[in-house]
Amino acid sequence: MSELRLADPRFGEDAVEALRGVLASGHLSQGPVVEEFERGVADFCGAAHAIATTSATTAIELALAALGVDGEVLVADFTYPASGNAVVQRGGTPVLLDVDPATWCLDPDALEAALTSSTQAVIAVDVFGLPADYTRIEPLLAERGVPLICDAACSLGGAIGERRTGTFGLMSCFSFHPRKSLTTGEGGMVLTEDAELAERMRLLRNHGGRRSGWKVEFVANGFNYRMSDLQAALGVVQLPGFAATVEKRGTLAWKLTGLLAEVEGVTPQGVPAGFRHPYQSFVVELDEGLDRDDTIERLRAAGVESTLGTYALHAEPAFQGDCPRSRGAWQRTLALPLHQRLEPHDMETVADALREALSG
Repeated sequence: MSELRLADPRFGEDAVEALRGVLASGHLSQGPVVEEFERGVADFCGAAHAIATTSATTAIELALAALGVDGEVLVADFTYPASGNAVVQRGGTPVLLDVDPATWCLDPDALEAALTSSTQAVIAVDVFGLPADYTRIEPLLAERGVPLICDAACSLGGAIGERRTGTFGLMSCFSFHPRKSLTTGEGGMVLTEDAELAERMRLLRNHGGRRSGWKVEFVANGFNYRMSDLQAALGVVQLPGFAATVEKRGTLAWKLTGLLAEVEGVTPQGVPAGFRHPYQSFVVELDEGLDRDDTIERLRAAGVESTLGTYALHAEPAFQGDCPRSRGAWQRTLALPLHQRLEPHDMETVADALREALSG
């Protein structure tokens, strides 16, 4: 039985040729292809500056380091642990906040209630690609002077109205992991409109070194978060067709959403009016009383790959907190196959398999 996978990060001959070009150039790390990729992503999003990194995790760390954050950071709880780990690695304390029960993104009311004089920054998460409610979050933080970092790991291609992800907050951080819609194997990127912050992050990304001709002076304690030109070449190859990739995923999501309307006990992620979801992952929530883990096992046995949605950080041993809506989403959500290599008839297979799995 052929498996319908959650992601299918295969490449064609154009990528092979791009890699050959880098290998023949003799310039493998933090070179011209990385700069080309940075410009391409910045232009796609409509951002002024882009700084490529080794992952979204290090992108968030770089953003926090550029701000000098070392205290309390409010973090959306329903997310991959990287969002909280980055704060801890910078010497800060993640304060975990509950989420909206329909979108699973940061609840603006919970955010407003949690803001104190000790809050040094906020990390909102674009869960599975859906932009957080920045229409409320941005003005709330702007009037209090609190920096907003967007964990946009999954949301390249998303938007609120005509404004694309990558332009919200003071800084936005993307991931290019293999499950993402655009992948470089591993990799990340920070986007910002602030030229001084961009320069600071470029400095810190490269050990804190400032180059003048052939000399380098190390003026800060930085990191090695440099992306290789081999990774960047894979990204450059995908950018021209990426809008079509997002469109294809949206079409498949619309199809699957319609099919699942006839499956009892299943609710897809809510998408507010005016928000564009790029569907890095298609995730549904099962009604209470249905066995999520058993459903995943049954789907896998039927050749339909599935896994949990993501994590409630406060429920993991490495973190602390109490976020009941996030916990419920963690316990009841599962991801279904959806990527640009699939076709509408595959969505019928997925919906049928889920219906069968739930019927016992």
